[in-house]
Amino acid sequence: MITIKIAVIAQTKGLTNAYALQKALNISPTMASRLWKGTFKQIATGTIDRLCDLLDCEPSDLIVYSSDKPKAEKPVREPQLIKTTGTDNTMLTTIEVAKRLGVSRKTVNDYINQRKLRAIKGKQNHNYVSESDFEEFCRNRSQSQ
Repeated sequence: MITIKIAVIAQTKGLTNAYALQKALNISPTMASRLWKGTFKQIATGTIDRLCDLLDCEPSDLIVYSSDKPKAEKPVREPQLIKTTGTDNTMLTTIEVAKRLGVSRKTVNDYINQRKLRAIKGKQNHNYVSESDFEEFCRNRSQSQ
């Protein structure tokens, strides 16, 4: 959240209202009012410079950013097991395979591209691995190590 502290700092320097700020900076009454209330949508760097000179402060004193709420974390989507139609063979997503192997999803896709792990293409080019192919891959992997 951005907090505008122009009025607070101006008052400590003897400027008691927007009119006093207007006269000191030689700006329009509208701009002075918006600066005083902190309701401006944008401010020129030249205006910030003039304010800092007048109030003997830094730009970070006038406009302060603070996070009043923790950053929202992206929800982790748990992988879903799906059943292929007409069979009892469970299909695993590449995310689930990666989780079981303790590797990244990219590594799983590399195994598939290198034809070390059999998979089928699903909707939106997502790969799916049958439970039996996964078990075979694990057996072959442990034998080669």
